[in-house]
Amino acid sequence: MHHSLSNLGRDYAQLVRAKVSLMVAAATAFGYLLVEPAPSVAMVQALAGTILLSWGCSAWNQVQEIDLDALLPRTKNRPLPAGRLGVARALGAGLLCVLLAFVCLFAAGGIVPLLAGGVIVLVYNGVYTPLKRRSAFALLVGALVGALPPVVGWVCAGGHVLAPELFLLYGVYVLWQVPHFWLRVQHDAPAYAAAGLPVPAVQFSEVRYTRLLRVWFHAYAAAMLLLPVFPFIHSISARVGLAFMGIAMFVGGSLFFYAKNFARKLLWVTDGGMLVAMGILVADRLFAL
Repeated sequence: MHHSLSNLGRDYAQLVRAKVSLMVAAATAFGYLLVEPAPSVAMVQALAGTILLSWGCSAWNQVQEIDLDALLPRTKNRPLPAGRLGVARALGAGLLCVLLAFVCLFAAGGIVPLLAGGVIVLVYNGVYTPLKRRSAFALLVGALVGALPPVVGWVCAGGHVLAPELFLLYGVYVLWQVPHFWLRVQHDAPAYAAAGLPVPAVQFSEVRYTRLLRVWFHAYAAAMLLLPVFPFIHSISARVGLAFMGIAMFVGGSLFFYAKNFARKLLWVTDGGMLVAMGILVADRLFAL
């Protein structure tokens, strides 16, 4: 009995992609702490809301892509294509998570985060997921909603939704998402090609793909270099740290494009830069470096 419950728990954890939801929670906490450095009930509600929303979107996404998941080595052992969970259970779990998420988001910050949650579900499951079968640029649509968790955290903490600092942070996050996901997909490009999915690394020639990736990466690095000039940063050391990191990303990333099997190294720079920037900005807000 204990073993079967344990297996069922693992299946639901796979269904909702629990590890991914932790990244969503971290992004939400990042946006919240930039406005209000003292944790509160609203912060807990915002984190719960975005985690539950991530769970619900993931469950519905796996229902929508059950046929594709069965074709890919990385996903064929998920509970739906493997037959360990039924579609009805997955749909029900997704619905429960989304409804609870909406309650938490409204409690945390009112109508604005609730509307943001609705947009995330609508675009992620209604536009991005179906578009993945048709266009190599579907990830651009996914990036627009994937960058919303920091916005949710920001507004739940009382930040203004039209603040110029928020637009900059959102823009940086969108620009990060594109090379992040393109590079992750590149690792499994042969499997995606066999499944007939038009991902960039498969759909475009190597020269064109590298050129497009280079443009996105350098736009992301350039946006990082804009962060030190914004007035929400309190200390000189934080500005210097962000400037140094942006320059290192720009130079290091440019060099990695010429390396053999550059994807893994460039992904490390892409994700590492975002983590360092988040750490510097939060530390500056909490401790005035």
